[in-house]
Formats: sequence, structure tokens, C-alpha cells
Amino acid sequence: MTSGNETDTWVDANTIRTPAYSEPTEDDVLALQEGVAEAADAMAWQISERARAHRAAGGDAPDRVVLSGDYQLALLHALRQTAAAVEKRAAAAAKVAGLQGASYTKIGEAWGISRQSARVKWPDAVPSRADLPQPPVTVQHAGGTAAVLHHQATDRWMFTAVAADGTHHTSAPDYPTSTLAADDAKACLAEHTTSTVAWTSAHCGAENGTAQPSACAFCSTRRTD
Repeated sequence: MTSGNETDTWVDANTIRTPAYSEPTEDDVLALQEGVAEAADAMAWQISERARAHRAAGGDAPDRVVLSGDYQLALLHALRQTAAAVEKRAAAAAKVAGLQGASYTKIGEAWGISRQSARVKWPDAVPSRADLPQPPVTVQHAGGTAAVLHHQATDRWMFTAVAADGTHHTSAPDYPTSTLAADDAKACLAEHTTSTVAWTSAHCGAENGTAQPSACAFCSTRRTD
């Protein structure tokens, strides 16, 4: 069982918002730059042979160590590692955005480059239309609603349901087709109806007193919906 509005949450997570972000303020940029600088300085302090020699002698390296040319080379190497980490994280972000439907135009805008440059930089970020996640399928049954969702990582299907009595349920991504997932979603919704909803027999039109009779109480026609 899951907490409220699980169906809407899954659908919303697979929908790209426009605009996707607002421009950072000057303070935001300065805070980011300071954070990156501090991370690089910390690595340089650890890998600098001059700083290590001072620590091995039993004390902290004096501040003047950072003025040496070899320490600056250590810092330069640390900054190189920082740039590599940024590139790796950027490639992952571009790929996830592409899988969720972002175009190379949008990815390029986020990185400050053209659509063509973004395609060259991350050639696998935007999959072909056939490889995109399948859109969700809405199922309404027995007074409840379910969303049948494609799980891109496993290429399997799952469902998240909100039944008429308020019960929430999310399945594991175990279904090879959306049809099988929808069938189980209907069964789940049918198990959690409310007694206030009447079922009208398609055979005779009579309203039954409960929402889930196995057969019509008036003409004995078995329920099929």
C-alpha cells in the first residue's frame, strides 16, 4: 500500500515542466563557485606532496605552502578532477532528461550551447521515439482509478491504483505487457469498492444493492464487468 495521490505523483514525475528552471541569482552562482573551490582546495591539500611532508613531520602544513608552485600544480590537478566529475554528472543529467522527453534544444539551452552542439556532446542522450518510455494508461473500474506505467529501466509494466474505498496500491514492475498490468489493476480496484455504489445489470437493468455482487440479485445474470 502507498500514501495518497500516488497515481498523480507517478504521472507528474514523467511530465517535463515548462520552464524547467529559473535562472540562478548572483548569490546562487557565488555559493556554487565557493563550494567547488572548497572541494578542490580540500583535495589539493590532501594530494600535495609538500603538504604531506609537513603533516608527516608532525604538524599541519603552514599557510605559505599554498603559495608554492608545486602546490598550485596539485590544485590544478584537483580542479581537473572537479571538471571531470562535472562532465560525468552532466552526461547523466542530459541522458535522464532525454529519456523523459527533453529535446536536444532544451538540453543545449540548459548547458548554454546549441542544439547541434548538444547532440555532438551527448549523442545518446535523446533516444529514438521507439526507445522512449511508453505513455501511461489510465484504467477506471469499480469506482476507482489506476495508472498503468512503463518502467523504463526493466522494460516492464506496473500499476498504481486508488480504489473507490480510498485504498492505494502500487505493484512491482513485473508485467511484460500493459494489458496484463491493466487486468490486475482492475482486479485490485474491484476488491476495494464501496457498498454505496449500486451495480446495474446489463441484462435486466435492475440495480443491485451492493457494488460487488457475483451475480444479479434479480435475474441471476453473472457479473462480467
